[in-house]
Amino acid sequence: MSSPPPRSPHEAPKRGRRESLIRRLADSHKESPDREVVAGYHNINYVMPLGWRLALLLGTMPFRARVKCRQPRDVVQVVPRIWQSETEVLAAVNRELKREVPRCYRDFGDWSLHSYRAGQVLSSVRVEGGIGDPMMRAFAKFFAKTAGVGKDKLPPTPAGWPETGQSQAFFDWLIGFTESRVHQRNRWRFQELFEAVGIRADVMTSFRDDPRRPPLTPRPFCLLHTDVHRGNVVVDRKRIAVIDWELAMYGDPLHDLATHLVRMEYEKEEQLRMTELWTEEMVSAGHQKMTEGLDADLPAYLDFEYAQSVFPDVMRAALDLCELPGEPDDEEFAWASWRVCRALRRAAEPLKLKKVPDGARAEHALRAWYAGPYGRAQEEARRAAQPARDRGALDEWGAVADETYQEACAGTAEVRDGAADGPARQVVLPAQAGALTRELDEVRELFADPEGGCVLFDFDGPICRLFPHGASRRVADDFWRLVGEGGLLDMIDLADRYSKDPYDVLRDVAQERPGSEAVAALEDVLTRGEVRAAQHAPATDGAHDLIRELSRRGCRIAVVTNNSPRAVESYLHRHGLSEAFGPHVYGRGPDADQLKPDPDMLLRALAGLGAEPGDAVMIGDTVSDLVAAREAKVRFVGYARDDRKVAPLRAAGAEAVVRELAPLLALLGGVSGSGA
Repeated sequence: MSSPPPRSPHEAPKRGRRESLIRRLADSHKESPDREVVAGYHNINYVMPLGWRLALLLGTMPFRARVKCRQPRDVVQVVPRIWQSETEVLAAVNRELKREVPRCYRDFGDWSLHSYRAGQVLSSVRVEGGIGDPMMRAFAKFFAKTAGVGKDKLPPTPAGWPETGQSQAFFDWLIGFTESRVHQRNRWRFQELFEAVGIRADVMTSFRDDPRRPPLTPRPFCLLHTDVHRGNVVVDRKRIAVIDWELAMYGDPLHDLATHLVRMEYEKEEQLRMTELWTEEMVSAGHQKMTEGLDADLPAYLDFEYAQSVFPDVMRAALDLCELPGEPDDEEFAWASWRVCRALRRAAEPLKLKKVPDGARAEHALRAWYAGPYGRAQEEARRAAQPARDRGALDEWGAVADETYQEACAGTAEVRDGAADGPARQVVLPAQAGALTRELDEVRELFADPEGGCVLFDFDGPICRLFPHGASRRVADDFWRLVGEGGLLDMIDLADRYSKDPYDVLRDVAQERPGSEAVAALEDVLTRGEVRAAQHAPATDGAHDLIRELSRRGCRIAVVTNNSPRAVESYLHRHGLSEAFGPHVYGRGPDADQLKPDPDMLLRALAGLGAEPGDAVMIGDTVSDLVAAREAKVRFVGYARDDRKVAPLRAAGAEAVVRELAPLLALLGGVSGSGA
């Protein structure tokens, strides 16, 4: 990895015995065996609990807090970065947006220590599709608050940077960066690939010189994040927090809006609505001048975003092939070619591309590039020259490039289930092919002695489909009628208002008004609906066979569910499975507290079964199940009936995800059946 950039004098590392102790403790945290590895394109992040000694030295709360050790990666530069120190940016932004951004505790030069924002990454809540008005309003408020951070609070801009109001100069600078630092700088390696898929050598200069584009309206500049997408947004209760500020800059606010509109993958109507909300909040915050010329100039910034992205998207699709642990198979080439064609279709109009290649032509171009001197051979030479320490950090995450992971989190990899315009593809995230084998090996060991093991089943999903094909609509209507009549909407966090998941909504209200009549009323509506649904719920294929075989072999089993125990017991009785589970059904109580992802019901199940966490595995189908299993220190196997169920589990770090239960039954030597 290249050396970090020189520091400005006021950014020099802190010295002294106290700082030496902080550095030693921070280093030990970074190497902790309990750490989680979360990789992005620009950084590798190690997340772990914050020890009490380091917490006290940093002046923050010990025990419950977590921290993130953030180590930059040596990557192809495809987006501008005018401030080399993210630490300085966070220090400035934290003064104005303390609740919306993480805090940097220490910058050690080659890596830094940050606070960890609790909550759910938006991409795990909503991988793709609309996010609803409340969430878009929260984004609009965030942009308005970011615009209020004064230039005097920010690090100095580079020499010759456009002055505030020079919107055309700023726009031209963005085009120039793309042409010189992204396109031309990488053309030596990707020229043949670019030409083979129809990207001419003059596409960006032609875009810059388009005579039909009028000069941009002068607008005041402000702080820009430039990368607000689903993977960089953490939702916690009623607030959002925006992470990853390394690409922040000072410039025309329409650029920030345009990157957000494109990278969130909004539909056309959602783009229009988000633009309306952005304008309202900017005007309300006193930034009306920043909205001037929006109707004429926003299309130019949107065109630029689609145009510039064609280079990184094509390069990343090609490079991902080179970083696979073995030779790419036909499916992997097909996936890469779909990504290339998608990027070209989006850029075709702004770049005036004569023809967008079909999948076969793109795949042929990728295969030729991969087999040539700048493909796999070049990447292997680069990795061989990389310092061993850096290779170790990457190898821990896995040999596959993490960009697929970043795109899946951001909703741009489009994990799909056989859409007509591209091949079906299950995204297997970096390192997870090997991890799946390891995890199933552990399960195999547990199943080899089922009498000494313990299996915890979630109910809705792994055992049956409680509300198939829209059957929950009646319950949802009754539920949301009570929410409206009771004036409870303000208690419900932004993500839950969109998803309308009654379990999340019930949890929100129970936390705000524990033991109230409102909680009891909502819980009663939900329970009655679940009990009705349990009378007709179809079994998950293979579930009943697995349950019976585990029970026959003496394995301790339990249900741990956010559903009502009454609904579970009704279903088990109807299918003759009550004896297999006995009294071990742990579900939602009348107060609706401690629902998953809280590990309480898993811990109660382990205690009731007389089992240790190391003896147990949980089979679940949601991120809440995964988090609860982690907190209880129980192994986890995800069940996902389709790609849309796979993506959130993968993005949250689930290593073992099965599409059907037959592989688990096979570990017992059983035979897969219908599940009935």
